[in-house]
Amino acid sequence: MRMKRIMTATLIAMLLITTAPVTFAADNNPYGTSTVDPAGPNEVIFKVSKGGREVGFTVSRLLKMKSSTISIYEPFIKKRQTFTVVPMKNFFALAGISGKDKVITTALNDYTYTNTASKFIEAGAFIAIKRNGAEISYDQGGPLRIVFSDKSKWATYLDAWNWSLASFSVK
Repeated sequence: MRMKRIMTATLIAMLLITTAPVTFAADNNPYGTSTVDPAGPNEVIFKVSKGGREVGFTVSRLLKMKSSTISIYEPFIKKRQTFTVVPMKNFFALAGISGKDKVITTALNDYTYTNTASKFIEAGAFIAIKRNGAEISYDQGGPLRIVFSDKSKWATYLDAWNWSLASFSVK
């Protein structure tokens, strides 16, 4: 009798597991659903390169850079958010990127967007290093993202809004 109860309970549990609806909190997350532990303070999370010159950035180094705070309409989640940002041109300067250099922005998922450095600068591109005062988690498009102010001509040009940014390189 005991064995029959155990087998019945096991069968019921298996049926519940296989027939229960599965929902994820991130179903409406435009950035994806996987979660990844944040990077350590000395782990290089972003690289900028031109020719043989490569500059690596850790979370600690990024947080020490001169930054500002902007409030923008975030087009992927369709609401206003506040980002701590560093102008993209500052990263270009550190690696010797300028003017007509073709810059390839690459995300962790291998999404790329390419344009000239001057076009990014004219559009007022920023690298977001925090959102609402906190680090941006990977499942929210972090740890770094390209964003544009509401006044930018690229504010609604979504191809250039590269999230989970891994690198810039010059073609």
